[in-house]
Amino acid sequence: MDAPVERSRLDEVRGLLVEVAHRASMQGLVPGTSGNLSVRVPGSDHILIKATGRALGEMTAADTVLLDLDGNVVERGTPPRPSKERLFHVAIYQRRPDVGAVVHLHPPYAVAFAVARRLPPMLTGAARAFLEGRTALVAPAPSGSPQLAALVGDAFQDPAVRAAILAEHGTVTVGSDLRAALYLSEYLEDAARTACLVRLLGGQAP
Repeated sequence: MDAPVERSRLDEVRGLLVEVAHRASMQGLVPGTSGNLSVRVPGSDHILIKATGRALGEMTAADTVLLDLDGNVVERGTPPRPSKERLFHVAIYQRRPDVGAVVHLHPPYAVAFAVARRLPPMLTGAARAFLEGRTALVAPAPSGSPQLAALVGDAFQDPAVRAAILAEHGTVTVGSDLRAALYLSEYLEDAARTACLVRLLGGQAP
């Protein structure tokens, strides 16, 4: 490591990453082994990210990997492989020092808008308060690719942006910490679900 990370602090952050991953899974915001989360380790230039191939609802502390801000694994021994989406995670952290956590999920209603390559209308007060004018639509690119990382990084270059829908893919939200980032994912999925239900009731959205 470039600088030692306090073990007790690292264990605490691993535990929080697992806790938030389990919450996202319990809410049905991510199927199978898809989705990934990451968090800055306070007092260091490192992030923890979900390992590849593990379902969020089944994660343990052993399914997290310590990286530097270039996306390199910095743990000793034989840690698991990090998520292939680490490239866009680090692209966000490099551009946004205010971001303490990144959450990437595949919530079903938001994914419907992702397939349609559209943002959901912000029909509720909560959606307008937390997401309106702060949500970007990112053009499609292969999962895990440098192209996707560049597109996501560019979208979050704007300090006002807190959420994004990745066309044909899923969602990305950021926050000062993991819970804040997850709450935005929940608000984004709620906005998408509300828009779809309003349309079913004969309203004008989406």
